[in-house]
Formats: sequence, C-alpha cells, structure tokens
Amino acid sequence: GWALRVAFAIVAVALALTAAPSGPWPLLCVALAAVSVAVPRWRSAWVLIAVLAFSALLEPSAGVSIRVLALIAGAHALHVLAAWMLAVPARARLQPVVLLPGLRRFVLIQVPVQAAAVVVLSLRQPAPGGWPAIVAGIAVLALGALLGMLLLRRPER
Repeated sequence: GWALRVAFAIVAVALALTAAPSGPWPLLCVALAAVSVAVPRWRSAWVLIAVLAFSALLEPSAGVSIRVLALIAGAHALHVLAAWMLAVPARARLQPVVLLPGLRRFVLIQVPVQAAAVVVLSLRQPAPGGWPAIVAGIAVLALGALLGMLLLRRPER
C-alpha cells in the first residue's frame, strides 16, 4: 500500500518540478501531491493532473519536446497510481506481480499516444524537419499496434 503512495509522490514531485512552469504551479502541484498521498479518497490526484495539464498550456509551444511527452506519460502514470491508491489500503501488503497487467496496459496505451503526440506536435511545428518526426511517429504507432495485437490476443484452447 505505501509503496504505491511513494511511487505516486515521486512521479508527482518530478512532474511538478520539471513539467510545470515557474511561478506558483510547482508549489501548488507539490501540495496537491501531498494531499493526494495523505487522503486518496479526496481524489485530489485528478485535480493535480488537471493543474499540470493547465500549467503546461501556459508555456509557449515549442513543438515536440521531451517535457511534453513526459507530461503525457506522467499524467497517465499519476492516474493509474491514484486509482491503485484508492483500491489498496495504505497498510496492505502488496505483491508486485498483481500490478503487471496494469503496467502492461499502461505501456500498450502509451505507445500509440506518444506516437500520436509526436505526429500532432510535429504538424503544429512550422520548422523544417517535421516530416521525419511524422514518419517516425507512424512507424512507432504501427509497431505499437502490432505489439498490442500480439499481447492482447486470446490464448488458443
């Protein structure tokens, strides 16, 4: 139980310090992370995700950047961890193998989402050289779709 809360706090603070622009946003995000860890049933984790997304919109767009892609994956990770914190009591003993299906779904969702983000952000970017990023994004999307089909197929009986 507490391992999930520690993981949530690590991801949340890392995003607050790197993805949120300067000003009051990092401090607000850290405070929301603390409340989310202390009292998950208040569902302040989703307010934290919204604040991170909103604060990122305040930054001038720079096209494809590691910061934006990390924010997308980090917000998804916060959502998954927050849902697990609601389901698992803080004092419960947790077997890590129980988390594997959720982690697999996280990866299967992130591969096409990250590829789509690269494509969309590349199309918005007026600078030359956007087409190689689009082709790379399409290739990653195709690879993710193939991997998804292989991992999600039902075993033969």
